[in-house]
Amino acid sequence: MYTPNERDRVAIFIDGENIHYSAKHMNMRLDYLKMCRKLAGPRRLVRAYFYTALSNQSEGKIDFVNFLKLNGFTVVTKEVKSFNDQEGSRNVRSCLDMEMAINVMEMAGSLDTVILCTGDGDFKPLIDAVARKGRHVEVCALREMTSTDLIAACDVYTDLGSIRSEVALDAPPPREVRNELPVDDGFNSTFRVQDTSFDF
Repeated sequence: MYTPNERDRVAIFIDGENIHYSAKHMNMRLDYLKMCRKLAGPRRLVRAYFYTALSNQSEGKIDFVNFLKLNGFTVVTKEVKSFNDQEGSRNVRSCLDMEMAINVMEMAGSLDTVILCTGDGDFKPLIDAVARKGRHVEVCALREMTSTDLIAACDVYTDLGSIRSEVALDAPPPREVRNELPVDDGFNSTFRVQDTSFDF
């Protein structure tokens, strides 16, 4: 039976699209730094990977990716591809499953625990392969968006919904802004605005 201890080496691999839409499903904004700290606990977090697709229209997402990079994440991106299907309509396709699986297998030999943040059942063979190497495997995702095969295959499953209050992005405090122009209409010249944070 696995018992976590502070010397364990942990790496977290985040399926960006899957976790982002899970957070949207819960109507929350996720703090990825808090999530990684929560999942790692007292263990040594040696690497956190984030996988996402980008397009020319992803300006807000690019800001978010840069924010992650500045905060210690290894961000793996792939350009969104457009193609025409049989009906002639344009669709986009981009998948980083292979990149994520390769990174997990490359690092598994140097880790005690692999944490996958995804509900995608396609990762079950990856979990099985990592487990055969004698590594402890954990999964974190939203329960209603997680494959039951994935839950059964891992050693520990964390429902993202169950830790929602601990990993939600804090609302920024209201900021007071004063209008420096003269006001003659008798209205209050002070109003409040909310700071923004990265989202995509």
